[in-house]
Amino acid sequence: MTQKYGNVFLSMAKGLLFLMIIAMFFIGQNVFYAETIFYYWGNYIVLLIYSANLYFTNRIYQGFGFGSTALHEIILSWIFCLALANGLQYLMLSLLSETLLPITGFLILFTAQIIVVIPLTILINTLHYRLNPAQVAIIIYGTKERAQEYLTLINEHKKHYTVRKSVSQDEPIETLKCHIENSESIFFLDVEESIKETLLEFCFLQDKRTYILPTFTGVLIKTAVISWISNTPMFLPKSPKPDIGTRLVKRIMDIIISSIAIILSSPIMLITWIAIRAYDKAPAIYKQTRVTLGGRHFTIYKFRSMRPNAEDDGVPRLTSKDDDRITPIGRVIRKTRLDELPQFFNVLMGSMSVVGPRPERPEIAKQYEEIYPNFAFRTKVKAGITGFAQIYGRYNTAPDYKLFLDIIYIETLSIWQDAKLILQTMKVIFMPSSTEGVSNDSTTALK
Repeated sequence: MTQKYGNVFLSMAKGLLFLMIIAMFFIGQNVFYAETIFYYWGNYIVLLIYSANLYFTNRIYQGFGFGSTALHEIILSWIFCLALANGLQYLMLSLLSETLLPITGFLILFTAQIIVVIPLTILINTLHYRLNPAQVAIIIYGTKERAQEYLTLINEHKKHYTVRKSVSQDEPIETLKCHIENSESIFFLDVEESIKETLLEFCFLQDKRTYILPTFTGVLIKTAVISWISNTPMFLPKSPKPDIGTRLVKRIMDIIISSIAIILSSPIMLITWIAIRAYDKAPAIYKQTRVTLGGRHFTIYKFRSMRPNAEDDGVPRLTSKDDDRITPIGRVIRKTRLDELPQFFNVLMGSMSVVGPRPERPEIAKQYEEIYPNFAFRTKVKAGITGFAQIYGRYNTAPDYKLFLDIIYIETLSIWQDAKLILQTMKVIFMPSSTEGVSNDSTTALK
């Protein structure tokens, strides 16, 4: 089977899975909630709304991320997708029935859907890699150190790429083009602009898949809009400052979400506070200076996960992978993100937002800015509990890539995007890799 027809087959399999979930909902509604069944077109409207909910939540959690997401993450995505879609439908049917429907039927339906979805997801994922074998790839590099660094990373994705060789940008252009012709995917790592431009044009003509390390300017252009000066198109990067309407709605969202979060999590915060105090009798709340909007300093509040004298040597440092400063209670609350809960008080007071760049310590931010001067660009908006870098990166992600992720967020900031990132955060909480510390011999995420 050719790749073209293979992808059509995969699309049909995804569509069948989607329709199967909708059919299971309809059966579940008839079995457990017969009183909500409508006559004539009413049922079609209910199914249409459920289909829209399912599509909406699937787009948020990327339940069809085959080939770009690990299998366990796809399964986790479906769990959140179905929980949210079914929850929205449960609320809608309860409102239409003017009574709170029994939750048991929806729990049984959700469990049945998960039992069906998991094996089918595994099957579709297996088919994807059978029909889309690993692509032959080459690395074109500016420095050998960078090539070695990324060769290790790319080799972690052997299902996607088989790296045939790494070649220097100093090779003759015709030789590089020959390598490109014999490859399917090309990785450009710190290649000089003039050489990269020539080779990218060649790749485009050859219909090759290309990967390029981001740059500050490149990210700005990616989020730019086309502006016409007479009959000449020009890129117009967006203003990093959100309009007053967006800022107002964002602040109202912050107040509402932080207030609800504080009220709902207050029993959990109380138990966490007691557990930390009982372990070593030291203060349970950890205060630290961080940087937010405009480079202003503020005091962040977190549950203490380390021993009280964690930085007695006076050296500011991030958490490392095997950090012996973390207490047993601290390891639990860091993995479950309970240590972050007091930050909702920061949001309520206005020093932070629910969504925004991660607030760095002034000392560490200064170190980053000495190497990456554009790192200060992140302070164009308020620091946040969650955001692009927190969701798509990790705790130990290198600062330059955190910068690129934060720039994308700032340049595309919208209320819808904030809502989407908040929903995606619930999934990230269950991914331990996102809290992985820096290497044991490092004090920051610099590589």
